Amino acid sequence: MKILSVLGSALVAAVCIAADPTWNPADAVKEAEQDIHTGHIKFYWAGSIESRPVGVPFEVAKKYPKANAGIGCVTNDIPLRERQEEYARRYNEKIYAYITQKH
Repeated sequence: MKILSVLGSALVAAVCIAADPTWNPADAVKEAEQDIHTGHIKFYWAGSIESRPVGVPFEVAKKYPKANAGIGCVTNDIPLRERQEEYARRYNEKIYAYITQKH
């Protein structure tokens, strides 16, 4: 029974890890298009001291769910931060273009 518990925990951990974005900026528009198709509109925010929506007006982004692209995290991994911000910028720009055309 213990082995099933351990295996179950490992499976849950693997699924949670796999659910995180890869932060490959080339994938951002694809994710945005999928979210538009499913109606799951959100904006990525980033920033360690003061988070902000990347590449879109604050007043617009605050009306939608907030997704984490490195909020409040302190890291020395500068390339990761740059990938997260670029991913967020590309994703957010696609979503912003969609919602501004829609209204």
